[in-house]
Amino acid sequence: MKKEVEEFLKENNAIEGVFDDDSLKQAKVAWEYLMSQDFLTIDVILKTHKILMLNQNLLPSEKGYFRKEMVWIGGKPAINALRVPEEIEHWCDEGAELLIDPKKLHIRYEKIHPFIDGNGRTGRMFMNWQRVKKLKQPLLIIHSGKEQFEYYKWFKEV
Repeated sequence: MKKEVEEFLKENNAIEGVFDDDSLKQAKVAWEYLMSQDFLTIDVILKTHKILMLNQNLLPSEKGYFRKEMVWIGGKPAINALRVPEEIEHWCDEGAELLIDPKKLHIRYEKIHPFIDGNGRTGRMFMNWQRVKKLKQPLLIIHSGKEQFEYYKWFKEV
């Protein structure tokens, strides 16, 4: 695996306070699966999440499945869990048509917050999938620390 990809995955986990080797291994498997896909679909999103979260402290019904309960993002409620599948389907359509740039698409994904846990990690993977696979842009690696705080500002801009 390229050094740049490993750095991205390591930092992607670190932003969420995840530092163990097993989580990095699962992130690599999830990224390889994701990069083998030509389109982001609900099935691809669910499978990427399931692979990434395989050994995380979640119930089996929370790994690779959309959330069934309310979650909070930065002190604000996310959309109703019943709306998640429809919102993600619309999100996939927007991404397929490249109607919005990867940063804005990522912000929309995070506002949907489709999972109990793993939203940030999967969201940054999907953003980079779009950058690398569809737009032929380099990976966007957000390092923990100063870059991470700049990244959090994205969500206040919209």
